[in-house]
Amino acid sequence: MTDLKHLSPATMRRLPLYYRVFKDLALKQVERVKSHDISDKLHIPAATIRHDFAALGELGRSGYGYSVLALRDYFGQLLATNQAEALILVGAGPLGQAMLANNFRRNPDLNIVAAYDIDPAIIGQTFHGIVVQDFAMIEPDSQIQTAILTVPSDAQQAVVSRLETLGINSILTFAPQPAECHPETTIAYVDLTRELQTLLFVANHRQAN
Repeated sequence: MTDLKHLSPATMRRLPLYYRVFKDLALKQVERVKSHDISDKLHIPAATIRHDFAALGELGRSGYGYSVLALRDYFGQLLATNQAEALILVGAGPLGQAMLANNFRRNPDLNIVAAYDIDPAIIGQTFHGIVVQDFAMIEPDSQIQTAILTVPSDAQQAVVSRLETLGINSILTFAPQPAECHPETTIAYVDLTRELQTLLFVANHRQAN
């Protein structure tokens, strides 16, 4: 398996996009594809795609393109898409409820199996088949190592610290404020405001030109 330690965070974020493209192309029975074809689909410069692929090893030959089936399987293995992952959700407000409604329908191997909150008005309610439990009563579960947080920024640190005591060391949070964590814990931050501001900047820049 490829050693990912040398990959930049930006390249790592693009890996699921590459997998999705090759998966879609395989369904359309496309056999080979070139970097500019992938660029057209993802709106990522072809040079960036070639750089990413070169960092992953010999994935294709110059002028010959990339094997769709081979890279679909390669990225699928790289992302462990065949490995089931049970997740918990902390924060069952509107955003959390939207996460429960979606529950990774594009990838059946990712599944939110439990939801928690501290609001008495939400605890005990059922959203999309999942009953919201009291976060104060959460207990360790050897099958759970990943959590999604949709909690306010001022509650994030306490939640992260509590989850670490339960052995949960992979956390996706929608609170943009960095949290202190153990070295073995990985936290990914989703900042919707930043993403929207970036989108608007790019759109306005294109219009100005």
